[in-house]
Amino acid sequence: MGQSNKENFIQIFRGEPADRILWIADLTYWRDSQIIKGILPDEYRGIDGFLKLHKDLGVVPYYIYALDEQEPDGMSVHQIGAPGRPFNGVFQYSFEGVDIETIVNGTILETKFHYQEKTFIQKKAYLPQSFCYAFIQYPIQKAEDLKCLRKIYEQCIFRSNYSDYLEIGEKWGDEGIPIAPLPRSPLSALIVDWMGIEAFTYAQVDEPIEIQKTIDCIDESNDQAFQIIIKSPAEIFHFCDNLSGTSYSSFFPRYAANYYARRFIQLHQAGKKAAVHIDGTLKGILNQVAATGADALEALTPDPVGDVTVEDLRKESQSENIILWGGLPAVMFTPFFAREDLIKQVNRIQKQWKENPRFIAGSADQIPPDADLDYLRLASELFNRGRRIDS
Repeated sequence: MGQSNKENFIQIFRGEPADRILWIADLTYWRDSQIIKGILPDEYRGIDGFLKLHKDLGVVPYYIYALDEQEPDGMSVHQIGAPGRPFNGVFQYSFEGVDIETIVNGTILETKFHYQEKTFIQKKAYLPQSFCYAFIQYPIQKAEDLKCLRKIYEQCIFRSNYSDYLEIGEKWGDEGIPIAPLPRSPLSALIVDWMGIEAFTYAQVDEPIEIQKTIDCIDESNDQAFQIIIKSPAEIFHFCDNLSGTSYSSFFPRYAANYYARRFIQLHQAGKKAAVHIDGTLKGILNQVAATGADALEALTPDPVGDVTVEDLRKESQSENIILWGGLPAVMFTPFFAREDLIKQVNRIQKQWKENPRFIAGSADQIPPDADLDYLRLASELFNRGRRIDS
């Protein structure tokens, strides 16, 4: 009998030989869109239903943003408005003394952070055609607001919470493994959650000291989370930083490389492993992240959508040992691409895996709302047919 999905997943991260290629797809976006439309079958609701969805499509379950059958409660490390209660892996967190007010006005979602005499406003617009929110206003508009943001982070409290992780892991059994999110790295927190790329770019030129102080403050705040993480039952984690070569490659050496290197040392010393989520352009960033001691580069989107070919992913990473995770642009599961295109892409990935088995076949990034699920089943059939190294 061959290895289970869970065994194979863990063995790859431990550097042990694997007898087959894992095929993993992020179904959260597709599932959430079906919930919003009111058409997701009841059999696919909840933790058990999410597992059944993966099994029916032949893909390995690994990630979950929210517990869809529970009422929204608490802050999400992802800042994603997924239906249900946020899943933060092995911790929960809050900004103590910060009054967070949420206002829905039509398609506009306002989140107000009230702290002392200051109020910072985040605005997002709901895009019904894509079933998601887009930032239209970031909370931190200018560098002088960073001092107050640091005070907010000084009020950040992380608490251990293993119950969701353990429940999901028990229900999924040998079918997969719930990969646990890490808190945003300081650079990504500023760009993704608080400032946006434009304001951050100007601020790091105009007020570099303020930016560095804030980077250091968020870093120190995250120490709490990592103390929980290294003692937790989870083994595989996820830097949910949404990196992109275009946006991050010039900032990474100064504001992120040391952070990643230190955190990977922490994780490895505790027997933990982690992947880094790179779901944008790849040139200029893969090698930088790989050099920090990362275990895996995840959500890699190559051609015909991205800026690096499947065949050049490892060359771009400059590492023979790192796990490359991705290869199948999620748009290829929509009517924009033909079945023949998908088959060709799967064959290219299988060839790379046979040359170096430190490769996980994955969707890059999330399976979209308009995906043709028969394409997913086709990919599963193809990967299952050619999994063995000696086949």
